[in-house]
Amino acid sequence: MVGKYEIEIYDNRIHYQFEIKRNITIIQGDSATGKTALIRLIADYQRLGKGSGITLICDKKCIVLNSLNWESVIRSTHDQIFFVDEDQPFVRSGDFANAVKGSDNYFVIIYRDSLPRLAYSIDEIYGIREDKKYSGLKKTYNEVYKLYNLEEMKPISPEVVIVEDSNSGYEFFSHVFVDRCVSAGGKSRVAQMTFEQLHKHSSVLSIVDGAAFGSEIREYLRRVRHMEGKAVLYAPESFEYLVLISGIVNVDRKKTEETYEYADSVKYESWEQYYTDCLMELTADDRFLRYSKHKLRGGYLAESNMNRLKEVLPSLILS
Repeated sequence: MVGKYEIEIYDNRIHYQFEIKRNITIIQGDSATGKTALIRLIADYQRLGKGSGITLICDKKCIVLNSLNWESVIRSTHDQIFFVDEDQPFVRSGDFANAVKGSDNYFVIIYRDSLPRLAYSIDEIYGIREDKKYSGLKKTYNEVYKLYNLEEMKPISPEVVIVEDSNSGYEFFSHVFVDRCVSAGGKSRVAQMTFEQLHKHSSVLSIVDGAAFGSEIREYLRRVRHMEGKAVLYAPESFEYLVLISGIVNVDRKKTEETYEYADSVKYESWEQYYTDCLMELTADDRFLRYSKHKLRGGYLAESNMNRLKEVLPSLILS
């Protein structure tokens, strides 16, 4: 399944309107923030249709997934949007993660904690809050907002730079931050390593693939929130995404600006995988730039290409 979809659902008391564009969208929040009401509206409309007094507007069918035969329901359903509430016992299971992976459906999962078995983006974690513009009206208009906003970074001159993995991205950043770069050895290690480095250094920059770091962001913020040292998280979609937008290779801009139209959920667990495939395909016949996830070819480290890549990095982290 591909595409970007607007969902609007309301009755005479409450109104939700939001957009989804990836295979996994997470809605978080404490009790009494409207999450359960959203599920109830969709379930009632699913059961009674217009007779429920609910209006649901979406180009795709929206379905509440419950514990009754959920695996067979996913297998037999295609090109639709599932809503999953946090009280469903299967939501943290490996079986559910496997069912989501490769599915041609989208999933909106309401869960206040992290789901480490799933690869979801920082950019697709949302909360629900009441829109104050409509306070005092009988109907409550609920706004779905991005929960983690990492765009407002503060300038940093990092003493140490932690890179999520030890592959091509790490090689590139090792040439940008000479003698300051270390590998975390995987996204699940970033939070702990940042915490450890903040005990030794006054400034730490952590670089991760934002397209699949959603399950780790909560722990990262918990670890660094009360540290005296300065910590900054830089979370582009992936290193491959940076290469694609840098101009080093000739790529149709729609593939990076409208990725939701290309990254089919059947084939790609996250957009990071899509960008990797895209870059590998574009450079397959170029012996200087033929891309490998595991080893960066020298063509990317040539001065002109290094400069192009540096130009797409935030100036705040290059001091």
